[in-house]
Amino acid sequence: MAFRTPLDWPIRLLLLMVPVSLWTTFDVRFSLPKVLGLLLGIAVFYITVVYVHDLDRLARALVGYLALGTAVGALGLVGTDWLYKSPILSQVSQALPRWVRGWPGAPEGLNPNEVGGVLLWFVPLQWILLGRFVRQKCLRTGWGAALALSTLLTTFTLVLTQSRGAWLGLGVGLLVMGVWLDARLLRVAALLSIVAVGFVAVWGAGPLDSLLRQGMAPHLFGASNWGFRLDVWRVALWGIADFPFTGMGMGTFRRVGRILYPMPLIATYDYAHAHNGFLQVALDLGLPGLCAYVAIWAQSARMVLTCLRQARGWPRAMALGFGGCLVGSFVYSLTDTVALGARGGLPWWVMLGLIAATFRLAGTAQGALAHAPPEA
Repeated sequence: MAFRTPLDWPIRLLLLMVPVSLWTTFDVRFSLPKVLGLLLGIAVFYITVVYVHDLDRLARALVGYLALGTAVGALGLVGTDWLYKSPILSQVSQALPRWVRGWPGAPEGLNPNEVGGVLLWFVPLQWILLGRFVRQKCLRTGWGAALALSTLLTTFTLVLTQSRGAWLGLGVGLLVMGVWLDARLLRVAALLSIVAVGFVAVWGAGPLDSLLRQGMAPHLFGASNWGFRLDVWRVALWGIADFPFTGMGMGTFRRVGRILYPMPLIATYDYAHAHNGFLQVALDLGLPGLCAYVAIWAQSARMVLTCLRQARGWPRAMALGFGGCLVGSFVYSLTDTVALGARGGLPWWVMLGLIAATFRLAGTAQGALAHAPPEA
């Protein structure tokens, strides 16, 4: 059984750019893992959409998705190559056992920034569902206890990654969910924005740039690498300007960028990707691929908003949680990325599949989500 989704045409455009990417790449064998990862992710998306055709299937898929997040959190604790940033958190992470090594391309363990980015697809959802369990006084049930333990595990792992992008994304995602639940928090968000704009207006951008480059309280949070990202973004923009319609080929920026655009501070460093999700897609699949990627984000946000307006009960809480995940992941993607086709990217496609399936259920004539049992 086939179902149409609002993401069909952006996905088709991505697929159209894949052979173009293979034609452009300097080595098909180098790009092939990313291409296969992208194709697998799209297949997982449609498998999820087809599987979830009623409310019961949606509930089962949600439980499976939360179990996947728990597995990611647990794997991150024992399989991450922790970086030394915050002296306090580093003492905790270095004391953890490292039982899982030898990942393809990461023999010493998973990259903590990537682990943090992947967990953003789970943690906001877990917190909003946990809050619902608390309000309904169901925390002491088996499902409630399991959700609480899972949420603590994934949140703890995300904090230990010391990924500032993931921290900021989580904070903004939780704030947006809070504003949706209680409009009074909007005043807090507006006040913070006014203070930030006023700071720049009075003292200029110099102190802010110095803060980003040197880090805030480096003895607690570690030194910032803002200057490194500025150089990588500059190189990425040069690459997009030279390969606007075809891209460089999936996954090739880490090699081609250092050869074509050597920068003194990063020429010998394997920066892996563009440290910006949108720049990375443009480098991989050209500007047409970037248009498709932006459309996926926009359509996903539209589907979540539709579900929030039409759903009731736990599906509405789930939709709000996915909204927080999208917001947090978007913020994270501005300074880092889990690239399309990366080994950690499959949960993103599962999340999009659940969002699309929920949107389809919200539009059924029976109004399945509008009549969902409030205590389900």
